[in-house]
Amino acid sequence: MDNPEVSKREQALIAISKDPFRVIKGNPLIEAKFELTPIQTKLFLFLLAKLDTSKTNFEPMIVVVKDFQKFIGTKGDSLYNHLKKEVEKMIGKRVYYKDDNVELNTSLISGYLYLEKEGAFLVEFPSLLKPFLLQLKENFTVIDIRNILGLDSSYAMRFYEICKEKERFKTFQYTVNEIKEMFSIENKYKNYFDFKVKIIIQARNELQENSELYFDFEEIKQGKKVIAIRFNVIKNKKNFKRDQDELSILTKELPNHTDVLTRDVYETVKSYNISLLTVKNWFEKYPYLQIKQGVDYTLFQHKKGKINDVASYLQKMVSAIDITDKQEKVKNEKKLKLEQQKLDKDEQSLIGQQVDQIKHNYFISKKELAKQLLETKVDLFDKILAELKRESHLDRNNLLAELALDNYKPLQGIQKDSLLEFINNFTVDGTFQSYVLGKMTPMFDDFIILRNDFIIKAKQLGINEIGLF
Repeated sequence: MDNPEVSKREQALIAISKDPFRVIKGNPLIEAKFELTPIQTKLFLFLLAKLDTSKTNFEPMIVVVKDFQKFIGTKGDSLYNHLKKEVEKMIGKRVYYKDDNVELNTSLISGYLYLEKEGAFLVEFPSLLKPFLLQLKENFTVIDIRNILGLDSSYAMRFYEICKEKERFKTFQYTVNEIKEMFSIENKYKNYFDFKVKIIIQARNELQENSELYFDFEEIKQGKKVIAIRFNVIKNKKNFKRDQDELSILTKELPNHTDVLTRDVYETVKSYNISLLTVKNWFEKYPYLQIKQGVDYTLFQHKKGKINDVASYLQKMVSAIDITDKQEKVKNEKKLKLEQQKLDKDEQSLIGQQVDQIKHNYFISKKELAKQLLETKVDLFDKILAELKRESHLDRNNLLAELALDNYKPLQGIQKDSLLEFINNFTVDGTFQSYVLGKMTPMFDDFIILRNDFIIKAKQLGINEIGLF
């Protein structure tokens, strides 16, 4: 036998879902971590006011810009572009909640379709929000949105919902860090006084002026530091007069999303002798995405001059189930190709960087080895310098020797043609250094051992020694 209390509660929830001024939110969504601008918060409420919470799945919802403009009480044409940007940003805004039973990480809206001719958005909620918005039986709060529409601060809007959730307890407490995390402002208001004034006091003042509930608060300190805040929920004694005309849009019956999409497609194809009845039949048989891609593909081919009988081709393409798959396959293949090209390019770039690094390290090690040999074999520098002078003077075609000798500079305060002068000249990059390395490399097996060590390192990185040295 059915429980009469449960039946009454379900009937009450259905009645609430039909009320244009009240929305139902799961408490985890009220306490979740996210940050919205005031207009984004009001847009979310506008969508919730249109949501049928008795259904098992979300359906696309229409936001007619003019209607939303009336909803928030603004005028002018600037809202169109502004709202589009806000909707785009909302897709990227994450909502996060975690308790002992569940962890939620999603966006507040999953996507939108802007209909230019209709001046409207088609918006969808992500399916992960279903447990917090649809068919709620427990752990939810009923919110009268008229208490929020007059608020300017998004923090005041959040505090109203929290106060409403905690109203029956009359008090609630959060640490300062918990509030910052909930509002996603962990990196803002490092100074507690700024946090208190701009978040807590401003929210309280706005709620006291505009909403049925507001709060007072007590600071909980550890030493001199405020670590938590205890809030006391207060019923506002002010008598608020609600302007029914401003919110009449909530009771107005809007066209469903299929009607709007049908008209949008019809406006696109009507010049090709496609009737409204034909488009309606399409929507009865096929999903919108299939219809849209069939129409777009046909008109694209027609523009390229490949189709004459557009009407017949439209019928064929709209009914072609695999066109979506083909287009998606082509799209994915292109994407994979581009990704592979990028990976190849990145890999080549990385290999190039590794080769350059090995060459650099090898050259540094080679110079160090040469310096050590020059310092330990005391007569070596004298022999190389004598040979350089001889080659430069006797062999007029030896350009490297001439440049190297010209590159060798006497140093003030250092004995001429001494080991110290030789090494100081050698440490300077230039033709003299190259000449010395060229003479020393075939003279000592140490350079062959050094080279082989670097070849082994290169092979370990998958680099071929050809072109390495």
